[in-house]
Amino acid sequence: MEVRSVLLKSFHLDPSFSLMTVRSAVLSMELFNLLDIHGTSAINDVIFCAWLRSCTNLKGHQVYDLFELFDVDRSGEIDFDEFYLVIAILVAVKDKVEKEFIYRHSRAVFNIMDFDQSGSVSAEEFERIGFMFNFYSTAIRSIFKEFDVSGDSELDFKEFKLFAMACIDQQRAIWLKEQRKQLQRSQLKFLTENKELLLSFLRRSGTIIKRPGVED
Repeated sequence: MEVRSVLLKSFHLDPSFSLMTVRSAVLSMELFNLLDIHGTSAINDVIFCAWLRSCTNLKGHQVYDLFELFDVDRSGEIDFDEFYLVIAILVAVKDKVEKEFIYRHSRAVFNIMDFDQSGSVSAEEFERIGFMFNFYSTAIRSIFKEFDVSGDSELDFKEFKLFAMACIDQQRAIWLKEQRKQLQRSQLKFLTENKELLLSFLRRSGTIIKRPGVED
């Protein structure tokens, strides 16, 4: 999932606990009130789905699926607590810390995935929301193969917690990989921009001996 909302660029999570900052929470309430056009302290499916489509690249059937999943109390509407969780996930995806969010809020994410409230999550249930965290069919099958310790083709909360712990390791590995890429890009940029200066320094220091008839 890609978050395209310009407004959400100003929203951020506290890095320690993956909770929204006070400012972001206040902005979330203001946004919720704007979408609550009927003044019922809730957002209906039409408005919620239109809003979610406007700020992501999700398709129609995906946003309607998410409406059903986040309507935890099955009221047919999204109240502020449910809306807050949606915003928090969108911000986590925007800032590329969605895997860490799963780890920090594993119980909340598990409860949303467990649509039939059976106490376990099937691969089909995982797929209904997995795309929101950028997990797709191949990755989900791999997750179930690795973390379904009981072998019942479903993840109970303990198994899901193990998966969530692995997520944080994956997120850190992704972060380290990105940091290495940025360092390499910075080094290459520095060498490119200062090529003549570096060559001049190396010649003066005797590191490079210029041969007759050979140009740099």
